[in-house]
Amino acid sequence: MDTAKEEKALSAYIKFLQGKNVSSEAIALRAKFLEKLTILLQGKSTREEYGSALETALKVEGNIERHQQLNIAREFFPFWIGDVKMIARMSETYGFDLSISQLKPLPAISVEELNNYKLDGNEADLLNRYAELMKEQNQSEDVVQARLRLAKLVLLRLRDIPIKNNVSYRMAVEVTLPLFNVDDIRQRFLLAVREFFYIWIAKVDPNYTPIFTR
Repeated sequence: MDTAKEEKALSAYIKFLQGKNVSSEAIALRAKFLEKLTILLQGKSTREEYGSALETALKVEGNIERHQQLNIAREFFPFWIGDVKMIARMSETYGFDLSISQLKPLPAISVEELNNYKLDGNEADLLNRYAELMKEQNQSEDVVQARLRLAKLVLLRLRDIPIKNNVSYRMAVEVTLPLFNVDDIRQRFLLAVREFFYIWIAKVDPNYTPIFTR
């Protein structure tokens, strides 16, 4: 089996990370996961096949959390398909992505305190669209309200990030995640923010094209 494509893509991705001053530890973590993913990608060429290989890799790789694995796969994808324009666009904001360490984690907040935070018109409109989507899916009112609160947390965090794109959204999720210590609640949060992302990104970046389906 010819592995030249995957080896070339992984080499280019690692050089990209080195050029962005990513730590050697972070690069090693990415490379370890991608070495397993690229084995599954041999002989593949389409977005759908990439997604399928990723799902298989997620089932067998247990050293890092699922959302981290997805982020790594999203970063690697344009190198695998050789999309120079996509890589260039990612490069424009990648340095900003690394500044996540400069954002302080949110303090613990009660439901009552969260309800007291006022949203502007655009933020309220986004949450209303999310509520409508969930009602179309016949979600219960308790589920709707719970997920709206989780999405609101991300909106509040996004206020601290001047750039509005898929990278900044991921940053907002990363710094909000430490609020949830119980795994079940963490998974509910990640589910809600994944759903809400497509509503939010359609507003702030209509030209955004997702790499993977929902």
